[in-house]
Amino acid sequence: MRKVKLFVATALLTLSIGITAFAGTWQAQENGQWKYQNDDGSYATGWIEDSGKNYYLDTNGIMLANTTTPDGKQVGADGSLIPAPLFEFDAEEWHIKYTGYELSSDYEGKSCIIVYYDYTNKATEPMSAMSAWIGLNAYQNGVQMKGTVISSADENQSVENEYKKIMPGYTLNIGDAFLLSDTSPITFIVEDIFDWSDNAPSVTAILNIE
Repeated sequence: MRKVKLFVATALLTLSIGITAFAGTWQAQENGQWKYQNDDGSYATGWIEDSGKNYYLDTNGIMLANTTTPDGKQVGADGSLIPAPLFEFDAEEWHIKYTGYELSSDYEGKSCIIVYYDYTNKATEPMSAMSAWIGLNAYQNGVQMKGTVISSADENQSVENEYKKIMPGYTLNIGDAFLLSDTSPITFIVEDIFDWSDNAPSVTAILNIE
């Protein structure tokens, strides 16, 4: 039986990690590290929010960077939290990870959304995202959204990439276009359509269009 690993992003990330907003200033240390000093002179610890970004400071008040925090989150070189992707799915012959979306128009001028994701070929031969039969379905108001084609005048490399084969082990950013009925939230369901087992896994994620 195929082993499938699932990665699901939480929409309530700030609640799960207990972020607190502080009023204070960053203080550079002699060793190149950083601390966050509160207005009362104390140093913050744990998760804090500053200028729209989230940072983790250890029990000594030192900001962590380029590592994993004690509660399992990733922080980058500048110490800010790296958000989890909206959805990520690992199947036997492919792996996809959401990278973003764009509101656009199709070839008939109808409103559509282009969903972007990184496709990694895990098969033993060159494959395209199209030939890999990735099970990415989108629903709006409970109804499955129709795929569409964007205007030929609009050059979008990621959309064109869907038909390009890549060698095993390589990754390519893909864009899939779906017709919009309105601006209500979109539910994505990702699955391996060739996994016919009774407990075949799937990932569900909800996108609120901004």
